[in-house]
Amino acid sequence: MAFSAFVVVISLLFMGGGLAKLAGVDVMRRDAERFDLKYGTYRLIGAAELAGGLALCVARFASQPLLGIVAAAGLTALMSGAVVVHLKAKDAVAKTVPAAAFGVITAVIAYFFAAS
Repeated sequence: MAFSAFVVVISLLFMGGGLAKLAGVDVMRRDAERFDLKYGTYRLIGAAELAGGLALCVARFASQPLLGIVAAAGLTALMSGAVVVHLKAKDAVAKTVPAAAFGVITAVIAYFFAAS
Protein backbone atom coordinates (compact mmCIF):
# COMPACT_ATOMS: atom_id res chain seq x y z
CA MET A 1 0.00 0.00 0.00
CA ALA A 2 2.85 2.38 0.79
CA PHE A 3 4.28 1.87 -2.70
CA SER A 4 0.91 2.77 -4.25
CA ALA A 5 0.69 5.99 -2.24
CA PHE A 6 4.28 6.87 -3.15
CA VAL A 7 3.59 6.30 -6.86
CA VAL A 8 0.46 8.47 -6.67
CA VAL A 9 2.36 11.35 -5.04
CA ILE A 10 5.20 11.20 -7.56
CA SER A 11 2.68 10.89 -10.41
CA LEU A 12 0.79 13.96 -9.22
CA LEU A 13 4.01 15.96 -8.97
CA PHE A 14 4.97 15.06 -12.54
CA MET A 15 1.47 15.78 -13.80
CA GLY A 16 1.44 19.14 -12.02
CA GLY A 17 4.76 20.15 -13.54
CA GLY A 18 3.62 18.99 -16.95
CA LEU A 19 0.34 20.89 -16.72
CA ALA A 20 2.18 24.06 -15.64
CA LYS A 21 4.38 23.82 -18.73
CA LEU A 22 1.40 23.13 -20.99
CA ALA A 23 -0.58 26.01 -19.46
CA GLY A 24 2.23 28.47 -20.09
CA VAL A 25 2.69 29.51 -16.46
CA ASP A 26 4.99 32.53 -16.37
CA VAL A 27 7.79 30.86 -14.42
CA MET A 28 7.82 28.02 -16.97
CA ARG A 29 8.10 30.49 -19.84
CA ARG A 30 11.03 32.18 -18.08
CA ASP A 31 12.71 28.82 -17.51
CA ALA A 32 12.34 27.88 -21.18
CA GLU A 33 13.92 31.19 -22.16
CA ARG A 34 16.72 30.74 -19.63
CA PHE A 35 17.38 27.25 -20.98
CA ASP A 36 17.37 28.64 -24.53
CA LEU A 37 14.45 26.43 -25.52
CA LYS A 38 11.52 27.41 -27.71
CA TYR A 39 8.35 27.35 -25.66
CA GLY A 40 6.80 24.81 -28.02
CA THR A 41 9.64 22.44 -27.16
CA TYR A 42 9.15 23.11 -23.47
CA ARG A 43 5.47 22.28 -23.85
CA LEU A 44 6.43 18.92 -25.37
CA ILE A 45 8.50 18.26 -22.25
CA GLY A 46 5.41 19.14 -20.22
CA ALA A 47 3.32 16.72 -22.27
CA ALA A 48 5.89 13.98 -21.62
CA GLU A 49 5.80 14.72 -17.87
CA LEU A 50 2.01 14.64 -17.85
CA ALA A 51 1.84 11.41 -19.85
CA GLY A 52 4.55 9.75 -17.77
CA GLY A 53 2.89 10.70 -14.49
CA LEU A 54 -0.48 9.47 -15.70
CA ALA A 55 1.04 6.22 -16.99
CA LEU A 56 2.69 5.57 -13.61
CA CYS A 57 -0.69 5.86 -11.87
CA VAL A 58 -2.49 3.72 -14.42
CA ALA A 59 0.26 1.09 -14.28
CA ARG A 60 0.04 0.83 -10.51
CA PHE A 61 -3.72 0.58 -10.23
CA ALA A 62 -4.28 -1.52 -13.37
CA SER A 63 -1.54 -3.97 -12.32
CA GLN A 64 0.48 -3.30 -15.47
CA PRO A 65 4.12 -3.51 -14.36
CA LEU A 66 5.50 -3.26 -17.90
CA LEU A 67 3.71 0.07 -18.39
CA GLY A 68 5.14 1.18 -15.04
CA ILE A 69 8.66 0.21 -16.06
CA VAL A 70 8.37 2.04 -19.39
CA ALA A 71 6.82 5.16 -17.81
CA ALA A 72 9.36 5.28 -14.98
CA ALA A 73 12.26 4.70 -17.38
CA GLY A 74 11.00 7.47 -19.64
CA LEU A 75 10.67 9.87 -16.72
CA THR A 76 14.16 8.89 -15.53
CA ALA A 77 15.54 9.74 -18.97
CA LEU A 78 13.58 13.00 -19.00
CA MET A 79 15.00 13.98 -15.60
CA SER A 80 18.51 13.05 -16.74
CA GLY A 81 18.05 15.47 -19.61
CA ALA A 82 16.78 18.09 -17.17
CA VAL A 83 19.95 17.73 -15.09
CA VAL A 84 22.06 18.27 -18.21
CA VAL A 85 20.03 21.37 -19.14
CA HIS A 86 20.39 22.79 -15.62
CA LEU A 87 24.14 22.19 -15.69
CA LYS A 88 24.44 23.75 -19.14
CA ALA A 89 22.55 26.82 -17.85
CA LYS A 90 25.00 26.94 -14.91
CA ASP A 91 22.12 26.80 -12.45
CA ALA A 92 22.77 26.67 -8.74
CA VAL A 93 22.89 23.23 -7.15
CA ALA A 94 19.56 23.95 -5.43
CA LYS A 95 17.88 24.23 -8.84
CA THR A 96 19.53 21.09 -10.21
CA VAL A 97 19.02 18.73 -7.27
CA PRO A 98 15.24 18.31 -7.69
CA ALA A 99 15.63 17.01 -11.24
CA ALA A 100 18.37 14.64 -10.11
CA ALA A 101 16.29 13.47 -7.14
CA PHE A 102 13.24 12.82 -9.31
CA GLY A 103 15.44 10.91 -11.73
CA VAL A 104 16.66 8.66 -8.94
CA ILE A 105 13.14 8.26 -7.56
CA THR A 106 11.73 7.20 -10.93
CA ALA A 107 14.61 4.76 -11.41
CA VAL A 108 13.73 3.21 -8.05
CA ILE A 109 10.06 3.07 -9.05
CA ALA A 110 11.05 1.27 -12.27
CA TYR A 111 12.98 -1.25 -10.18
CA PHE A 112 9.98 -1.90 -7.92
CA PHE A 113 7.68 -2.34 -10.91
CA ALA A 114 10.17 -4.84 -12.35
CA ALA A 115 10.34 -6.71 -9.05
CA SER A 116 6.56 -7.00 -8.76
